[in-house]
Amino acid sequence: MRYDRGVITTRAFTRRTILAGAAMQAAPAVSRADEAAVERPNVLLVMTDQQSHDAWSGAGNPYLKTPAMDSLAARGRTFTEAYCAYPVCSPSRSSIFTSRMPHETGVEVNGRSIREGIPTMGEVFTASGYKTVYAGKWHLPKPFDGMTGFEKLVGGSTYGKDMDEPVAHACSQWLRKKPQEPFLMVASFMNPHDICEWIRQHKGARSHANPRRFPPAPANMGLGVDEPEAVRFHRTSGYDTMSQAVGIAAEWLRNDVREYVHDYYRMVEAVDHHIGTVLQALHDAGLDRKTVVCFTSDHGEGLGAHRWVQKASLYEESVHVPFVLAGPGVQRGVSGRLVSLLDILPTLCDYAGIDGPREMRGLSLRKDQPRPYVVSELRYRDAERDGRMVRSERYKYIVFRTGAQAEQLFDLEKDPGEVVNLAGEPGAKPELERHRAMLSEWSRTTGDGFARV
Repeated sequence: MRYDRGVITTRAFTRRTILAGAAMQAAPAVSRADEAAVERPNVLLVMTDQQSHDAWSGAGNPYLKTPAMDSLAARGRTFTEAYCAYPVCSPSRSSIFTSRMPHETGVEVNGRSIREGIPTMGEVFTASGYKTVYAGKWHLPKPFDGMTGFEKLVGGSTYGKDMDEPVAHACSQWLRKKPQEPFLMVASFMNPHDICEWIRQHKGARSHANPRRFPPAPANMGLGVDEPEAVRFHRTSGYDTMSQAVGIAAEWLRNDVREYVHDYYRMVEAVDHHIGTVLQALHDAGLDRKTVVCFTSDHGEGLGAHRWVQKASLYEESVHVPFVLAGPGVQRGVSGRLVSLLDILPTLCDYAGIDGPREMRGLSLRKDQPRPYVVSELRYRDAERDGRMVRSERYKYIVFRTGAQAEQLFDLEKDPGEVVNLAGEPGAKPELERHRAMLSEWSRTTGDGFARV
């Protein structure tokens, strides 16, 4: 078995369908006995940075090839409706490693540390007898001493082009040395995050060398006339590197966006290659049959939809992420149940037979306990511009604390591009009230003080 780039056979994709036929052919043969749950399985958490939910060929996207990611989908379970708790790096990662919302962890903007006293994944697994190792991007600084609860194999770097190969090498070398079992390994890759620097470097300098090879521009590239004031603030203020990039992209024409998406997909392919190196080592060491693998990304990328790039948006492209589980005891197939990245810690604890922290906001995906909605948070500069998102089975509700046109309601079944805001439509008032009630319920449960002013 090799995780080299293969040929994708699918030619179309939808929001709710995973087409992994090509990956099925590349996946290793696994017997029914191998599929049985292992009492104390190893755990491998593979994370990319800034990868949107359909930016991989396992989602049927014909404009890139990701055989390593696809192979996990082929032998595992893909959750097509997975959402981060906050579409920015540090806050999202604080939620992934604690199963608590950013307003609880204290990480409501980049660069802050998790509040003391909140157990992290590394601490939980270490206390339960697991050997825990971490390679790559952490982005949750002191007062905790770096990767709390983990032995660091290799640290992060500013760019994926410099970081991801060393991460893959360190992880694969460690796996091939017959490590102490059971273990928890986190392989945290940087790409396709390099698209952030690409945007800044290509201001006014796009090549358009051969636009015929570029993917089409998104159908929802236009700006909504009823965009919330808080979103417009971020788009136009230029107060940090994220909003500066959004401002750059606001000047782009359709071919500019097409070139940017093309190069973004090449970054996804590059990180897929490095993920393949780790999966190959896991297989060669004979560990794949007793290792539960979770693959996801901390948040998505704007991809030019709504003329938005990078993250820090509650639109689908930024908040909706890929999510796959594979390994012993994992039922194969595709699930459309709503998933939050808060679910990672309780799910991995469940497979490992560990009693997780008493307060976790996520649910174990091993159990049949679907939820009616998931919630994400966002902040532009300060609490005045806090925002919240409620994604239910069919609709998405977005609200900001202050500003004009602060509410949005989208029917994702009819309007997957989030073009038509129903919040002001009389016929949509029952759904609007229902989603307001969902957010109020969640706020009470998690101690969130968010409220529309």
